[in-house]
Amino acid sequence: MNNSIANIVIFLMFVLCSAWTGAKDAVALEGDWEVGMSPGAVIMPSRDIYGGGAELFARYSVLDGLDIGVGAGAYGAHHGDDGGHALGIYSVRAGVMYALDILQWVPRAGVHISSIFSEDDRFSWHRGGHGMGIDFDIQVQYRGIRHVGIGVFFCYRLVFTDHDMMLAGLTVSWISGEF
Repeated sequence: MNNSIANIVIFLMFVLCSAWTGAKDAVALEGDWEVGMSPGAVIMPSRDIYGGGAELFARYSVLDGLDIGVGAGAYGAHHGDDGGHALGIYSVRAGVMYALDILQWVPRAGVHISSIFSEDDRFSWHRGGHGMGIDFDIQVQYRGIRHVGIGVFFCYRLVFTDHDMMLAGLTVSWISGEF
């Protein structure tokens, strides 16, 4: 399991570094709206929980390079210890992201506060109704197509009341501004 996580991080670092080699024209993102979807995988290595799902998100570029945003996600997961017991993990989050907006490849890093829900009582947050966490996000998005962004993301969710989780996948979004 640790090799797959290392491979994801190496891949994301490679994409981030290659962004600087493909530079074209500078772009200002200020005042742009972005609405999209992030299908991906969820992993809780310490609990042997894994699965897939998606998050819907909306972001607004307050300043050139500084975005505020919200998202809501649902993931169907399986617990590996008991023969693949199915469970749902749901989250709502809000936060800020910094975008390096000088390239057609737009790398971002951000922090979000998340609220997490589950239908499985094995999670500590279920007994209290929900859990809270801080998400550390990195994303690289290609904006070479008018009003469309396509990219990859990785999120490490530090959960206060239970084991941490990781999310990784793709992003597809509509962007209001011209590129």
